[in-house]
Amino acid sequence: MKVVPALKWFHNWVGFVISICMLIVLTTGVYLGAMDMLKRMDDKGQTYVPLTIEQKAQATEFIFEHYPEMSSVRFPTEHTPYLEAATRGQSIAFDSEFNEIHHHKVSDIPLWTTMFWLHRNFLLGDIGKYVNAWASFIGGAITLVGIYLWWRVRKSFRLKHSIPANTKSSSLVKSHIQLGLFISVPLFLLCITGFLITYKGLWTDALKHKPTAEISYPVSKANDWHSQLQTAQDLWPESLLVSVNKPRQRKPAADAPKAAKPQALNYSIKFDGHADVWLRQADSITMDHQHGKIVSSLKHSDRSLSGQVASFVRPLHDALNMPFKYVAFITIVAFIGTVILLFSAVTFYRRIFKAKNKK
Repeated sequence: MKVVPALKWFHNWVGFVISICMLIVLTTGVYLGAMDMLKRMDDKGQTYVPLTIEQKAQATEFIFEHYPEMSSVRFPTEHTPYLEAATRGQSIAFDSEFNEIHHHKVSDIPLWTTMFWLHRNFLLGDIGKYVNAWASFIGGAITLVGIYLWWRVRKSFRLKHSIPANTKSSSLVKSHIQLGLFISVPLFLLCITGFLITYKGLWTDALKHKPTAEISYPVSKANDWHSQLQTAQDLWPESLLVSVNKPRQRKPAADAPKAAKPQALNYSIKFDGHADVWLRQADSITMDHQHGKIVSSLKHSDRSLSGQVASFVRPLHDALNMPFKYVAFITIVAFIGTVILLFSAVTFYRRIFKAKNKK
């Protein structure tokens, strides 16, 4: 079999087989992206007023004391002008006086929960998760093949073909080709990052950073948020301190001795420090709260190239800590991808199954 016919067969037949998986993923992705945009546009009636270090310390102490189930405290920024406590599946917004103004629980939105797990694993648990991952990987390969096949016929490119003139198969195919070209790169990235999110072992080691030399950090007062946040801010005075994150507490094993050493309370203090880096909260300082000592500090720019790339794996896929415009961009990509798959499914059905019926 020659290369080009083989690639066409792969793009058409394999693409048709996984189109059901991809349609579910892209359609639910459009919904999740739209909901994320609506959430980001809601300022909860608050106006952005920057907090002092003392106010941030008071907010941190108040939230972790009164809401121990919360794992992070996020301070007001221009993007989210309210104080927020969050943990997996829920968040609480506060005004400047620490009064609750909004309580968001994912479990209170059954449609969102269903859409999320459809997107993640087709509601099939671990089996669906791995099917999804490999469908995404194959989808990325199909996208690359599509780019190559377009390159061979690029002289026929016409911008007007992006929107089908009618419902004829020829018009739908032209639209499929043109629209596919426009979203090919971001769609490929969404497919590959979706695969990598499932197979974390392929890239998480790149996030680990070992300093080349020991650094002597200033010491803060033990169990004193004001002193510790001030020390962290003084270390990076040009950066904006945006959140404090509680360490995850591992459940002790059933056979572990009762007198086991308690886990250290090493909180992660996040900063926005690089105007040229899309990823927010990319810099962090780890603080031992019980002893007031800085355990480590790491700026995004200090990571190795592989570490910088790895830190974007999840944000590129679901826009975590990315700007609003990026959420809108990948949502549009998912929508166009859905349209393209519908066009290809219709034309493929007409050419294969209807042709057989006529015979």
